[in-house]
Amino acid sequence: MLKFVFTKTARYPGLEVEHYQILRNLRTLLVNLKYRGPIMTFLGLAANFCARAKIPLLQEYRFNKQNLRESGLDTDGIVETAVMDIPDEVRASACRYEAASDYEFRHVLERLHVDYPAYHFVDYGSGKGAILAAAARYPFKSVTGVEISGALHQTAMRNIAEMKQRHMIRAGALTSVHGDAASYSLPNAPHVIYVYNSFGPEVLQKVLDRISEDLRDIEEPVYFLYNNPMHHNVLEKSQEFHRMSKSFGGKWLVFIRLSNSDILRKTG
Repeated sequence: MLKFVFTKTARYPGLEVEHYQILRNLRTLLVNLKYRGPIMTFLGLAANFCARAKIPLLQEYRFNKQNLRESGLDTDGIVETAVMDIPDEVRASACRYEAASDYEFRHVLERLHVDYPAYHFVDYGSGKGAILAAAARYPFKSVTGVEISGALHQTAMRNIAEMKQRHMIRAGALTSVHGDAASYSLPNAPHVIYVYNSFGPEVLQKVLDRISEDLRDIEEPVYFLYNNPMHHNVLEKSQEFHRMSKSFGGKWLVFIRLSNSDILRKTG
């Protein structure tokens, strides 16, 4: 048991980056206390215990159920790549859909102290739009999701329409784009980029190349928030991005793109 607690492991090998479970659980506890408060966090933990013990109690208080009630959006479920409506040539590089924790995302984003109105936000592989909904809480210049699955994109568009009707959006604009991440063009402005292990290393490299091309004249920091960073070595080898020294914990790595003058110094 102690070996499991203090050794890096993954709950879903092949789908999840290895991490220290005890640190992950402690961080999850703190994040939930921060955004849910002690009562709903306690109920969520109790519901999780009941589920593991196969006791049919408190299941409406599980954290994902709390999220769905709070947002009122359709972001639940897992969609495997085998049944996604995506081109066969990209299926091998695609990853399944599963909504990320919006509270974890907000915790990481707020620690960057970004000047939101000066930045665009882009989620590559945005699925049903759970993180788009979370990002739209902040006054970004725009929030955009890029999703290759037509079915997931359509669900995201319905969620966006619901958010607009309920006046849940603080961002200047919110939209989902049906398309390939590697071919999506970014406006020539500062960006916060988000990826939840949406694709393999080949596509990730093409995305980085496109970012480099589209944002080559931007001197402001460009942030890359990588959740479940299965292919972080692609960014580690980049001459433009470097990992931020600040520890974000859990299954998160955050990279920042160097300014043009810093790139020239790094490359000699």
